[in-house]
Amino acid sequence: MSTEFTELIAMKKSRKRPVAGDVFVIQPKESHFYFGKVIQTNIQGKNLNFVGMNLIYMYNCLSHRKEIPTNLDEHELMFAPTVVNFQGWLKGYFEKVGNQPVTVKEQNVDYGFFDDFETQDKFYNLAGEELNHRPQYARFDGLASYGYVGRQVHRVL
Repeated sequence: MSTEFTELIAMKKSRKRPVAGDVFVIQPKESHFYFGKVIQTNIQGKNLNFVGMNLIYMYNCLSHRKEIPTNLDEHELMFAPTVVNFQGWLKGYFEKVGNQPVTVKEQNVDYGFFDDFETQDKFYNLAGEELNHRPQYARFDGLASYGYVGRQVHRVL
């Protein structure tokens, strides 16, 4: 059994930490770029797994060039907003291509996290406060990596 990671193609490595508004690309296939955006950095809250990490959105927006579309926030999300560590940038699987302010639409995406696969009846915001509704986008309450992002993209594709 091979443990080699093949879901994303490595591009340019970076030791710079992302900042809110950074737009990045991932490459699941040669010359097939999908755009992601850093929505929040240095997360603080009750979930200790999230502290200091980054909230990203991955958009279902295919391009054969690394040029940011003018209406990135008009594209659908590929999967629920995700909290990631810095390894995607360090290993070159996430390559920054620019920075755009986080839009009002992006700030108002209805997402949440749950911590029990059995019931999925309690949802929490990024700070760990309970939501009083089931959000449009829900994800298990755990830290993700570039590997998770790569697998999710391939599931969608």
